[in-house]
Amino acid sequence: MKSLRWLALAGVLSLAACGGDPAASSPPVGQAATGPVTLDYWTDKQGAEAAVAAFNAAHQDVQLNYVKVPAADLVKNLRNAHKAGDNATMPCVVQTDNRNGGQLLAEGVIKDITQDVKGGAARFSAGAVEELTLAGITYGVPDKRDPLFSMYYKPIFDKRGLKYPTTWEELIEIGNKHLKKDGIAVFNLAGEDPSTLMGLAWQAGARWYTVQGDAWKIDFTDEASKWSAGIMQQLLDDDLVEKISYAEYAAMMQQYDQGKIAMRQVSTWQLAGHQRNMKDSLGKWEAGPNLLVKGQSEPVSAADTGALSVPSLCKDPAKAAQAAIWLATESAPVAAMADPVAGSGWYPAVADPAPYLDAVVPKQLWGEHAEAGKKIIADSDNFASGWIYGPNSTAMYEELADKWGKAMNGEMKVEDVLTHMQQWTVADLKQKGIKVVE
Repeated sequence: MKSLRWLALAGVLSLAACGGDPAASSPPVGQAATGPVTLDYWTDKQGAEAAVAAFNAAHQDVQLNYVKVPAADLVKNLRNAHKAGDNATMPCVVQTDNRNGGQLLAEGVIKDITQDVKGGAARFSAGAVEELTLAGITYGVPDKRDPLFSMYYKPIFDKRGLKYPTTWEELIEIGNKHLKKDGIAVFNLAGEDPSTLMGLAWQAGARWYTVQGDAWKIDFTDEASKWSAGIMQQLLDDDLVEKISYAEYAAMMQQYDQGKIAMRQVSTWQLAGHQRNMKDSLGKWEAGPNLLVKGQSEPVSAADTGALSVPSLCKDPAKAAQAAIWLATESAPVAAMADPVAGSGWYPAVADPAPYLDAVVPKQLWGEHAEAGKKIIADSDNFASGWIYGPNSTAMYEELADKWGKAMNGEMKVEDVLTHMQQWTVADLKQKGIKVVE
């Protein structure tokens, strides 16, 4: 029998239109009498294999089998496996995030693991569980956070007697008055990646999706979103940014290394790539706080939270949830994922990430500034709460990326992108049979 909590969520997500019921009872465990149960773990993240080895060494009744599934294919493959209904080949732990998690929950692909996570919530950083909870249902164990801060090429600023900017407006002023004439961009914005716009709106207070009763409220055109669009538009109109695609990663890194791009908004998982690809500029980069948005007195992060989720067809969901919690909180697997060389440079979602900070700091890249960078990263662990993704979040982001590319090419204004997304998202939800507050 469904819980009242799930019934409330089903009304919001229109589950009958989206797929199966993740609150349904799980298939029987297929554990052999003579050995431990083995659960497949799908991910492609560097360090996960070492984390699995640590888990297997510490457990006898449960073993994890690491299955490398490319991130680009994981959600699609998971949906296909769910549709096939074969729990014998279904993974029991999968790497997801808050962007995909709510939609997978709506489709019945992953489980409600609220009770599994509830007892250990104090082991996670503030807000991490909240970001993986929708209408009271938690659908993932937080294993990664993305505190946002800046990394800037200090010689560019020192040569011109400039201080590190504290606001987006100051950055634009520096670009126009001091950098553009020398052919130096303030940032790089890739045409396929609207995350800077979305993150800035989130940081500024926008909440594109909210739940009101049994319906969704969609708002891409509030003042915070419009302000963010204005900042992005000015960067484009004033020709202050490079527009190098991530598909041309080597070329982008070369521009950073040659001091042709002054700054980058980053998180810890991106630092190792910079350090590997820098040559001439090693030791000359410094961390700075995330730029303030209008009306803020201190910077906040607006970025996704990584999650370990349990598919609804998992043969032993209780053991899978406990395995996920172990992977996300025990020192050996957390250190494996935090390692910037052998791992992924992840900032862990644990209550006390301090023991892992030293590992994620790029000492060669930041040189004498590395120690100060640790404090910048720690202070950036200040997340803007209240942001959630709706049940069409994957499709929404793809549509946003398409229109963002057009704005980057000058085919439409950034604010018009938001107007389009307001109309498109409401129409898409209604087409899926999901209730929307007008």
